[in-house]
Amino acid sequence: MKKNLLIFLLLHLCGVAFAQSTISGRITSSKGGEPLPGVSVVVKGTTVGTTSDVSGNYQLQAPANATTLVVSFIGYVSQELPISGRTTINVGLQEDQQALEEVVVVGYGTQQKSLVTGAISSVKAEEIATVSSSRVEQALQGRTAGVTVLPASGSPGSGMRVRVRGTGSNSGSEPLYIVDGVRAGGIEFLDPSEIASIEVLKDAASAAIYGAEGANGVVIITTKTGKVNTSEISYAFQYGRQSVGRMMDMMNPQQYQQYLEESNSPGRPTAAEAAAAGAGTNWFDEIFQTAPQQHHSINFSGGSEKSSFLVGGNFFTQEGIVGGDKAKFDRYTVRINSDHKVKPWLNIGERFSYSNFRRRGLAENDEFGGLISSALSLDPLTPVTYTGALPAHVTAAIQAGQPLVRDENGNYYGISNFIRGEYGNPLARIALARGQTTQNKVVGNVYADVEPIKGLKFTSRFGIDGAFQRQHNWTPTFWFSSENLNSIANGSDSQNNWFNLQWENFATFTKQIDNHGFTLLAGTSALKRMWNYIGGSYSGLFKEEDKFSYADTTPDALDRIGSNANVSTLASYYGRLSYDYAGKYLLNATVRRDGSSLFSPENAWGTFPSISLGWVASNEDFFPETKINHLKLRASWGQNGSLSSSRIGDWLAAVGVVGRYPDGSGDYLVGAAPTTLANPDLTWETSEQLDFGIDIGMFNNRLTFTADYFDKKTIDLITPGVAPGFVGAALPFVNGGNVQNKGWEFELGYRNDAAEAFQYEVSGNITAIKNKVTFLDPNVNEIPGASIGTGWSATVFKEGYPIWYLRGYKTAGIFQTPEEISAYLTSTGITGYSPQPGDPIVVDVNGDKQISPADYDMIGNPHPDLIFGARVNFAYKGFDLLAFVQGQIGNDVILGFSRTDRPTANKPAFFYEDRWTGAGSTNTGFRASTTNAYVYNSDLMVFDGSYARVRQLQLGYTLPNSVTERLKMKNARVYISLDNYFTITDYPGLDPEAGSNNANSLGIDRGTYPVPRLAMFGLNFNF
Repeated sequence: MKKNLLIFLLLHLCGVAFAQSTISGRITSSKGGEPLPGVSVVVKGTTVGTTSDVSGNYQLQAPANATTLVVSFIGYVSQELPISGRTTINVGLQEDQQALEEVVVVGYGTQQKSLVTGAISSVKAEEIATVSSSRVEQALQGRTAGVTVLPASGSPGSGMRVRVRGTGSNSGSEPLYIVDGVRAGGIEFLDPSEIASIEVLKDAASAAIYGAEGANGVVIITTKTGKVNTSEISYAFQYGRQSVGRMMDMMNPQQYQQYLEESNSPGRPTAAEAAAAGAGTNWFDEIFQTAPQQHHSINFSGGSEKSSFLVGGNFFTQEGIVGGDKAKFDRYTVRINSDHKVKPWLNIGERFSYSNFRRRGLAENDEFGGLISSALSLDPLTPVTYTGALPAHVTAAIQAGQPLVRDENGNYYGISNFIRGEYGNPLARIALARGQTTQNKVVGNVYADVEPIKGLKFTSRFGIDGAFQRQHNWTPTFWFSSENLNSIANGSDSQNNWFNLQWENFATFTKQIDNHGFTLLAGTSALKRMWNYIGGSYSGLFKEEDKFSYADTTPDALDRIGSNANVSTLASYYGRLSYDYAGKYLLNATVRRDGSSLFSPENAWGTFPSISLGWVASNEDFFPETKINHLKLRASWGQNGSLSSSRIGDWLAAVGVVGRYPDGSGDYLVGAAPTTLANPDLTWETSEQLDFGIDIGMFNNRLTFTADYFDKKTIDLITPGVAPGFVGAALPFVNGGNVQNKGWEFELGYRNDAAEAFQYEVSGNITAIKNKVTFLDPNVNEIPGASIGTGWSATVFKEGYPIWYLRGYKTAGIFQTPEEISAYLTSTGITGYSPQPGDPIVVDVNGDKQISPADYDMIGNPHPDLIFGARVNFAYKGFDLLAFVQGQIGNDVILGFSRTDRPTANKPAFFYEDRWTGAGSTNTGFRASTTNAYVYNSDLMVFDGSYARVRQLQLGYTLPNSVTERLKMKNARVYISLDNYFTITDYPGLDPEAGSNNANSLGIDRGTYPVPRLAMFGLNFNF
């Protein structure tokens, strides 16, 4: 009996086996052909099925009567495929445009883009995957309408200045950065390869959920995470060589000598000395060099049904095109992100990043001691080094025991005999550089999501942004002139620590009742910012070497130490209602109330409301059948605050030392008295903004268009105050200024059908902004800004003008003859001005018949009229080509390195070539002059800073699947790229992107370190 039963079972199993067939294949995306892991493959009408592996491969045993396979994957159109006796069935899935409806991060949540009622721009990971910059901010440059990004410098590791819809404050106008829900003091720690998406909240309604800190816009950054049921390793590599692009010609020795001769400048060289110098020294050729840049990134990611993770690391290193490894930036980054579904109702996870960077920098963008300004100004007769007989002035310095600087071969660096002051041999200055900044930074949070009932989710998260920065610098002894020397080796050390601790709790309730959709958000936030500092300086180093450059090697009597610390807090309550009816009528209302310790108790709290409306006309039943598949109209209004210009204790009175007074015994007592008045009424800077927008999608959203008009008014700017003299103390700060930014934004994009073999995408954006100061405290006529040289206040904050506009003498041509000058003085009645032929005709702006600084007027606007960006991407059979152009139109730049207080400094060659040489020679160029303030403090130094720059020109090739399969890879791509390689501009200086670290000196070129161009090779692969 048992034997018969066993035979029966074996026969049955064999029958089953023979009744089945093995079906296998590979599943890829029809767009690009990349493999798709985790795709569901099921025999229709059964429970037999499987999922594709990381290479897109699948295999299953199909019953004999199976007729159809069902292939489905989130974000792609499901397919039913007849088996028809086949054992190999490969599948190409097409993207489901409706299922892939873009979701954007809106602060404390996400929202379907089709339902967004605010002005939000997005940049996705694929757009910045091959960005070569170390700074994430550059990913925004030219890619989003309404966002201006200006590099402070082209040097390695330098910062970026970001403006969302213009400059709104006389002081701090940087946007608020939110990284994975954490308020970050900056985003210099992020590597572009870490980014999943960037959202820019531009209008007040979108940013109102951040209340007191949203006035300058909000940049929300979401980092990459792992995906469930996947396992992947990705690696990216970049190596490039940097170089300088166009360079400004400077005067050669003969031009330099003749120019100083014609201008009768004292201390000039003789014609014989200029002739002996021959071609002379081109200091740009000497200081600029090619420099390497390298980037590595590796990520391990994956997950199961209940957990996902990403562990990644990045290394970026860049040397300077000026200074090489003396201007080097290194950054190491490690990231750990994970999510875990502990219970059906409980998710926990974390987002953490650790970064370490080291930066060695050189003095830059400074007419007083900047390295580039020395190269611009040092005379061309001075050699880099002396290899033969030494000139008399060098011999005299050596005999006087001066510590002249030598190169690595023991040769003395050249010392100018014609230029004194802060200028020095730039190669010697590079050799003297010893400074380094090191920072360790931890940014991240831990969170828990609790969903007790369907539709209600409670989130609690604790975040930290901690930065620990150390600076060490020491200066050897040197001598360039009697005005530029260091006779005692000295050094300094400092330690700055910043801690931002953030705890947020918020609940989100989502409910759909028929056609009515509701989302309610309510929450609280507590933020504590802490800073402490300790630093010291010392002199008299035991020996001029790195290991002896610390305070312990100097006499204690020459040590000086300082320290400080402060704490500020911000408490917040916020709520948001989102409503839509049948996807047609949209409403968002937000309110946030913030309390800050930066203000007096009477003004510690502020309320920031907003409301936005939307109408999706294309969802109406009456909307006609056209190529337009999406049409949405938007309108919003809101108020946001700003703490960027507020400091601890600004509203308090201060007491200080005012002198010494003798007592009855003849001893002196130190006196103290109030130095500043209290202003308990000091309060927030507040931005109020109106926005009207339209979103259009055509041809199944292959063509998209967005337009916005905005009117942004920032009021209660914190400005210098004025108190009556009889009070006896100053009033340092009041709410005394308003600024308006208004304009238009346009974004347009088109991509062809995803099923076509030749893929292309074209997109562009353009923004027009007008900036104006609409109010200034009547007690203050104007606020002076940045100065150039020793006597020219070149920028000013004044009612009726753009913020920090460029100011100086206006000119109306060049005097040609003595007769013309005489007629001019007679007709105008001007006295006290004695021009010569070749001098500018200066406009008497105020009509007082005098030419003086009282006639200073607006001579330039540092803010562009238009900013734009355009991107084109082509792909065909594995090859892809990307071109990305960015630029701006209408901004002005001052040649701030040309000054009157250093008459023998070298000048641009066009000063010589275009100079006035006699009646009728030119009516735009001035005669040879080195000290004429009517020339150097005038619009003759202002030039158009408009430019168009090719940010990326990139050609890539993705290896075919047949190759990557043999290499056990999912995909691999190699590419070459020319970044910042081509620039179209009329600006004569080194770089039209004249940057500055100070808000009030935008548009002043003090010797800008140019943005380098980069020729790069890159490689990406996944497996």
